[in-house]
Order: sequence, then C-alpha cells, then structure tokens
Amino acid sequence: MSKKLKIERSAGALDITYSWGNPSRWFLAFFSLFWNAFVLFFLAVGAGWFIVFHLIAGAFIGWYTLTLFLNKSVIKASSQELTITHGPIPWFSKDRQIPARAVKQLYVEIGPVKQNNQSTYQLMAQLDTDARVKLIGAEMDKERLLEVEATVERYLGIADDPSMNLSGKSMNGLNLDEVRANLERLQKIKKWLPASMAQKMEEAEHKIAAEAARRSSDDGIFVPGEDWAASSSSGFLKPRILPAPEHDLTFPFYLSGTGDDILLEGAPATVGRTAQLDWDNDDGSISRQLEVVSPGDGGKRHFYATRERGRWTYYEERRLDDNEVAKLGFSEDHHPLRFENGRERYYPRDEKTGRRFVLGQGHPVRQFVYFTSSSTAQFRALKSGNQPWEVYIEEPIDGASFEAKE
Repeated sequence: MSKKLKIERSAGALDITYSWGNPSRWFLAFFSLFWNAFVLFFLAVGAGWFIVFHLIAGAFIGWYTLTLFLNKSVIKASSQELTITHGPIPWFSKDRQIPARAVKQLYVEIGPVKQNNQSTYQLMAQLDTDARVKLIGAEMDKERLLEVEATVERYLGIADDPSMNLSGKSMNGLNLDEVRANLERLQKIKKWLPASMAQKMEEAEHKIAAEAARRSSDDGIFVPGEDWAASSSSGFLKPRILPAPEHDLTFPFYLSGTGDDILLEGAPATVGRTAQLDWDNDDGSISRQLEVVSPGDGGKRHFYATRERGRWTYYEERRLDDNEVAKLGFSEDHHPLRFENGRERYYPRDEKTGRRFVLGQGHPVRQFVYFTSSSTAQFRALKSGNQPWEVYIEEPIDGASFEAKE
C-alpha cells in the first residue's frame, strides 16, 4: 500500500485518505517565500501599480503551496453512495457525491495537464448512464490512483475491467508480446516524436501492462448469469444460485431465508416471507424481496435487495395501496412514462423482465424502477401476469444495518 494512503474499513463504510503532498512542494515553498518577500520589499519602498500583478501571483503561488502541505482528499464509499471531499483549504477541485448504485466502473486515464513536463493522471467514474465523471485530477502518482481504484471497486463489489484504464477499449485477442516489442523499438525515436504521439505511446504501454495483469489473474470472480441456461430452459425452471459474498465487511443479508434470526439496526428480528427475482438481462442480475418481523410487537418491515454488476444494494420499501397506485397513473397493463410525487418528477429506467420465485414456483414478471435526480427515493413497479401492479416506494438502507445474530 502507498505510504501516502490511509485506508480504514468499518462495517458500514470504507474511508481512503491521502495527502496532496509531492516533492515539488519544498521548491514551491522556498520560491513562494522568496517571491513574496521580494514583492513586500518593493511595496515597502513605494512601488507603483505594476507590483499589484506580482502580488496577486505571489498570493496564488503561496495558496497553492499551502494546499500541497495541508490538503487531503477523503474518499468515502458505502453501500449507498461514493463521496469525495477535498480540504481543509479551498481549491478548484470539486467535491463529489454519487449514488453507489450508479457507479458502473472506475478507471485511470492520462490527464490533459502536465507538471514538470511529466504526464498527470485522473481517476474517472463511468456511471450507469454512460456519463463519465472526474473524481480526482492532476495526480502525478499513477500507482496511487490505481490503488484507490482497486480498493473502492473491491469494496463496492465492482468487477474490475483493466482494459478501461487509461481510456482503452478491450484488448482481447492482441498478441501482447508482439505489441510490447514494437513499442520497445519505438523508444529510440520517442524523443523526436510529436508530444501527442509520445503521449499515445505512454498510454499504450500502460494499457499493455494492465491487460497483461488481467490475463494472468485468476481471482474467481463470479460470472453473472453462468447458471441462467439451466433456469430458463423449457420445462426446467428454478431460481439461480445466489453467489457467495466476496468479502466479510458486511453481513450478507441477501442470503437470508425464512426463519433466520438476524439483528436489524441492533435489535433482534426474524426473516419472514422471501422471494427471488431472476432477470433476463445480459448480466444475469438477481433481486430478492425479504420481510423482517420484530419478535416483540410483530411489526413487519420490507426490504428489496438487488444484485447488479456484481454487487448488492439494499432498500427499505413500502407497498402503495390501490388508490396511491392509481394516482400515479398505473392501470391494468399501462405504466406511466413519468409521474410527479410532490415536487419531484420521476422517470422509468429500462424495463426488466424475468421470473419471481415464491416457495419454489416461478412466475413471469416485468418491472420498472422510477427515479429522480433530486432524491434518493425511488419507486419500483412490478407486474406479475394478470395481477394488478405492485408499486413500492423505496429508500436506500446501509448494508451495515443488518448483522448476524450470535
């Protein structure tokens, strides 16, 4: 682990802290002191307005130097969101807050800024909308960003795609030894090549290294949908096998069955009815509905666990009554293209189709999840055969809320 990184894991979150410091800060500190002393001297002897520009430049250099000595970036990952904050000194780096379920992939690419004629790197996030968001920019230590990427992806359960790093496409089928040999032959003339071409060579070298690491690794990542052929074949319907947890940082509530005793937010509870939904999409995603009963007053709470892109996200949900469903615009086979709930306007994601298994019997279902950009709440609308629409309002809940009862 990089000495500049501080990684702390808990049941509910992953915290990664690293300082902005780099070797150039000592030179900048000396230069800033010299420059500002020079400007203050001329101010003291009554220099004219021309010195104002030097004063502004000195203040900017001094401010930037302070950020290198004092500032840290904190990346906090939980089952609900991914946040990045910078401080304590304000700078141009933006704080980010992204729903964890929206993060499809993290990757490192070469940035547009150079420092001391050397490339800098930036950590990017690809979202489920295919939008790309810069999380950290202008970092000279590529290995540090790669370590941050790997740590966050492992915690959130995102299957790494090394070919994404440094903005690459898939390199399957390439003869890496041949490509590496060609790049080595070009090293002799690299210094005479245009800067843009030399940068492309650097990108290719990094991508080759990442692809070689991917091909040599065998980490046993679960392949979504690998058992789908059996469960979808004619006359042989059964729920998919739930994957084993990839780490022990949080309790795998999604594996719970009827009658299991658990702790919910520290209080004893028992799992009641359960159902499993196996979706037909290419990544073989799985969802579960779980009822949790309090042994004291018999109160029931309902949860929706969904596995998408290799990780589990939890929601607490409440089913709407028939009047509430009708007000949102649902009727028979019709689902609204949008609806309003208070001041928020909700839109559906792509339709999902699959089967819901209850007590071992599977029934075809279709489902829409309605979302809004201004709230974490969402609506889940499910249609099973000729049955009325089941519409639930959901709020994300931290996976650390569920614990094993000893």
